[in-house]
Amino acid sequence: YAQANLAMKGQALAKLKEADAVSGKTAFEQFQINETYGFVYLKQRNYAAAAAAYERSLNSGQLPGGQVNDRLKQLAQLNFQSPRNLNKVIDYSNQYLKAIGGKDAAMQAMLGQAYQLNGNDKAAVAAVQNAVRQTGRPEENWLRILLKSYGALGDAKGVSDTTQTLVKLYPTPENWRLLSSELRKQASGDDRTALNVYRLMGALDLMDKPDICTEAAIVAIQSRLPAEAVKFMEQGYTRKVFGPADEARTQRILADARTKAAAQQLTLGKLTQTASASKAGQDEVLLGEVLLSYGQVDQALAAGKRAIQKGANPDDAWMLVGRSQIQLKNGAEATKAFNQVKGAGAAPIAKLWGIYASRS
Repeated sequence: YAQANLAMKGQALAKLKEADAVSGKTAFEQFQINETYGFVYLKQRNYAAAAAAYERSLNSGQLPGGQVNDRLKQLAQLNFQSPRNLNKVIDYSNQYLKAIGGKDAAMQAMLGQAYQLNGNDKAAVAAVQNAVRQTGRPEENWLRILLKSYGALGDAKGVSDTTQTLVKLYPTPENWRLLSSELRKQASGDDRTALNVYRLMGALDLMDKPDICTEAAIVAIQSRLPAEAVKFMEQGYTRKVFGPADEARTQRILADARTKAAAQQLTLGKLTQTASASKAGQDEVLLGEVLLSYGQVDQALAAGKRAIQKGANPDDAWMLVGRSQIQLKNGAEATKAFNQVKGAGAAPIAKLWGIYASRS
């Protein structure tokens, strides 16, 4: 059947070309031929040829006025098909949206994607925001477009707001992975924020690449938390993400982390005494993070609360309290704690931790 159908389309196209070759045709006759070309090519899924034919019809002046807007929309959509002609997608989408007053969310989103693919992230954001404003529930792909363009523009607030919306509405493992990747970029050069990103990835079972596990372990070691480094590396081994080429380096990192963790575990009593005697809240934060890394959750939570009372960096202290509450399965209390994190660098990841806590 498919072969017969294809043959019929081929015959129709041959006849159409014969008619097109006849001289002396009226403008309306040429218009009808172009319309038929467009129809046949569309059936053949030859979108570029169909777009060219329908474009000739539009420019002929023969298309009824009531059909012009629909044709502009159709041409934008056809040019978005493979092979894409992004300049024409943008041109026809803008013509169409201007003509109808912009009230077509799907077309706004397609225009935004075209802008993004064409390298204009600022225009991409504007178009997709128009789409989002027109709907009560933005589509997943729209939010992905926004996230990518906000990232390219270095708009940390845009990234943060979009990540929250994306995982609230579409909490798939792939979206958590996408957001974690974006936040890793945003946290570049900020080890404390990066470590909280890696911790969340570990909680979500997203430690699925060699470089993620090793980077997380190295940051943890540098933050004087070798027991966390051991956990990151062991997650990688459990998930079998390391290959033969990684073996020497990963074994070296794991051995270093285990050695440091064993030595640190012997000093927990001294760390507790030091923090207790200190007036500096950050000593309590470090103690709490160390205790939490060894599974001493109640003591870690108590240290976090003391850190707040002693005037520690509130972002660090509340992150510690929130993570401890998650371990104690107090999701509501964890969310409250994460909501107290206000710093520009720390707040985006804290908000994601809050979403995770509310679903745990």
